[in-house]
Amino acid sequence: MTDILTQIIDEVGISGQEVIELIFEQFVKHEKSPTVPAYIMAIEICTTCAPILQRRAIQYFSDILLSVSNANGTEELEELKKAHELIIKVNAVVPDLLLNVLPLVQEEMKLDQANVRQMATETMGKLFAHPDTNVSEKYPSIWKTWLGRRDDKLAQLRIKWLEMCVDVYKNHVDLATDIIDCIKLKLADPDEKVRSISCKVIGEIALSSDLKQLDKSILESVEERTKDKKNVVRVQAMKTIGSVYDKWFDSIHAGDKTAMQKVGWIPKSLLNRVYTGDAAVMMALEDTLFTYIFPYNEDDQQRTERLITVLETLEQRQKLAFTAILGNNEPSDHERIKNDEFIKYLAAHFADKPRTLNAMRTFLNQKSSKDMKLLKSSIRVDSNYKQIHKAKDKLLANINEDQAGSVEIFQAIFNRACPTLLNKNTIPHLLKMSKLPKGRRNSAANQKSVTAREILKEMSISYPVMYEGCMKDVIQGIMNDNDSASAEEELEILAEISKSHPGQKTYDRNVINRLRSYVIEGNVSQADSASVVLGNMKNADIILVDLVDSLCDDLSLKHPNLLATLTSLSQFALYEPKLLTPVIDLVLNFIEKTLLTTPTKTFTDSNPEWVVYESLPALSKQKVVGVRLLVNYLEACKDEMEAEEHVVTKTFSILWELLERTCDNAFSDNINSAETSHLRLNASQCIVTLTEYNKYMNELTVPKFERLSYTLQDTCYYVRAEFAEFLMKGLQTGKIHSRYYSLLFICAHEPEAALLKQIRSFIQKRLSLLDVKQDESTVLDSSLVRLIHLLAHHPDFTVSVEDLEIFAQYIKFFISCVANADNVSFLYHIVQKIKLSKDMVSDELSHNSYVLSDMTSLLIKHKCNEASWPLNAYTGQLSLQSRLYRSLPSGTVQNETIKKSYLPQAFVEKLEEEDRKLGDKRARSATTFENKRARV
Repeated sequence: MTDILTQIIDEVGISGQEVIELIFEQFVKHEKSPTVPAYIMAIEICTTCAPILQRRAIQYFSDILLSVSNANGTEELEELKKAHELIIKVNAVVPDLLLNVLPLVQEEMKLDQANVRQMATETMGKLFAHPDTNVSEKYPSIWKTWLGRRDDKLAQLRIKWLEMCVDVYKNHVDLATDIIDCIKLKLADPDEKVRSISCKVIGEIALSSDLKQLDKSILESVEERTKDKKNVVRVQAMKTIGSVYDKWFDSIHAGDKTAMQKVGWIPKSLLNRVYTGDAAVMMALEDTLFTYIFPYNEDDQQRTERLITVLETLEQRQKLAFTAILGNNEPSDHERIKNDEFIKYLAAHFADKPRTLNAMRTFLNQKSSKDMKLLKSSIRVDSNYKQIHKAKDKLLANINEDQAGSVEIFQAIFNRACPTLLNKNTIPHLLKMSKLPKGRRNSAANQKSVTAREILKEMSISYPVMYEGCMKDVIQGIMNDNDSASAEEELEILAEISKSHPGQKTYDRNVINRLRSYVIEGNVSQADSASVVLGNMKNADIILVDLVDSLCDDLSLKHPNLLATLTSLSQFALYEPKLLTPVIDLVLNFIEKTLLTTPTKTFTDSNPEWVVYESLPALSKQKVVGVRLLVNYLEACKDEMEAEEHVVTKTFSILWELLERTCDNAFSDNINSAETSHLRLNASQCIVTLTEYNKYMNELTVPKFERLSYTLQDTCYYVRAEFAEFLMKGLQTGKIHSRYYSLLFICAHEPEAALLKQIRSFIQKRLSLLDVKQDESTVLDSSLVRLIHLLAHHPDFTVSVEDLEIFAQYIKFFISCVANADNVSFLYHIVQKIKLSKDMVSDELSHNSYVLSDMTSLLIKHKCNEASWPLNAYTGQLSLQSRLYRSLPSGTVQNETIKKSYLPQAFVEKLEEEDRKLGDKRARSATTFENKRARV
């Protein structure tokens, strides 16, 4: 029958559409039953008579496509959909029959009707993706048109186009270049959903590729999207590169160079995102790390090896970022989590603060003893890996039943609270890996050993409790190692562990003797760690008396091991000050009158202001450690013990004197300039640290606080940068008083742009975090009082126009960091309040405060004008810092002061002229922008 019909069509042809409709009907009716004779016959006829049937096929489809394409009704669109489905079916079995039909679909992709255009694009996408046909090669112009749909004005169509690219790529490797090039462009699409899907599609393509075919450049393009402004794009970008790393991890672990080159860089790149400081970025990053880089694995050894493999590829910057994540990951006491203030503080570190706060409060208000028990198990550092995950998963399941919308929030919280990244189960394997195999000190095993030791040290700092079950292994490593240099890592670990249990640990005689030998004969690092261990052991104040006496006998500049001796005494002073009390006068006298008075001569033409501590001469190091020794003693005496008054006085006298040892003096006296920089920096840091304690608070008077601010304007950049970093860290952790915010604004003239940017970012971030705590929302605002007082007492302050322009920069910097539409009225009120007060430290300098008050008022007004902020009257109550200002007598004196302008008219006119020019410039820019928009 098939042969007869074929011959008839060949000889006579077909005169009506009924035959072609009957043939196509078989494709629709029997597609799922390909063995039906009618279906087989239809295929054979079409295949044999394709050239003859092409004209009828084009007529059949053109009647439908052209008649329906211009319609928008539901019935017409349904007919169009059926026609497109038939085209796909015909293409699968008799593609030659569509020779003139597909150009019709090509035209549909260009129509204005979005639904028709999308349907045509989807149809061609399926045709291009068919594994058994190569439509793109046969119809290159249609392929080009289809690729052009990536830029369709409809975002939904662009998304659909991207999704279809996956199957096209998988089934036609020859089209990979075109596909990849187009998808790369979509990573910069103006619509965030399109950018997100682009990242997802690239991930699917990468996961379906073999390693040789994998394109590193497109992964790097996705990595750029981890910096996207929209969180949905950042999240997907991180998931994409994280999943690719996870797939090829085994190859990386096996040392495959291609895998390491193409995807080994991914953890390093992800960890760089820590430095954004953005809460949403951190949540996405942590989720990616725990899901793909360090996924769940019950095998402790495999998990430890993966940790080593990842971390050994990191550079110092990424290692610091990893340490920061560990800081976030430090578990909190479950009882503390019940505290509402702590909950507010915790919620402030997540992207959606209100939602996080509400979720945690709801959870706690349920008062489920079972859930609280699970919470406790999931965050305890002494729980093993399986216990933590079991408790966490059960708790999340319970939360899903009660607070389904909060599961994502609690998963993010658990990423930080549960000690799964580093766990006590990994310690035995890390200790084993930290031992260098004999004869392989220069092999890859060496790097793994170094990395293992670094992790062990970090764990001893962050999670010392985890070592409880491994103390014997650590001590055995110290006792069995005849090479004392290689015992340093175990000593450092033991030192960190001992700090967490002061006065509790006991050791047998052999261990104590080995530790004493490190103190007496070891190098500085060994002596440092050993003295920490000994100083924190039980009954140290009795057992170590003779050792301390022996060390004090060695206090001589001629002693070859003086630095190690001072280091040990410094640690004993901090952890067991009773040992130093009988000999503190001897130690103080040596440091003050012998050590610090001995000049460190420089014998080279170059006398740099700074070198790293390790490069300092031995005598300079001894001075730095000697000063630290005295400070440690005072710090240890802050509570129970009472340091003698002359020790306190002399120590602070030494610290303030060191601030006066400038680099200029060092140059003129031909002594080591870098030493003076280190001493100034250390003295500044020590003064801040000590005066935080009530016992020494009076040592920081207002004039001395002002003197301390000059360290941030030191001639040496490293002194400025290190001290600023010290202050920012202390303010962030709450270890130092909020008064030090005002010092940071003294950096307004910082010549190094990177440092100034860092300080600005820190202040702005802290301002956003502080507003979640009660009574702290004005911490940075009230710093304006201290800043004005500091500037008023600055030795360079005058009322000349030139000097006022310099000092205006400090106020402008403050305003740029702190001012906003909500607090600007309060800031203005502060300034007016200062003008109604007199200087408590120096009455004659009140005039300077009034000048600065008028300047600040003017600058605030200019800022309000520039930003279109309302400057309303502040209705709240305010009292200034009583140690700085006291209100003037009410009445005539206040009225005269508040009405008088203390600024030179020339300065006011110059400031207004600058403001006018800036306004004209903004106006021109706005006009230019509008003109450009009009041309487009």
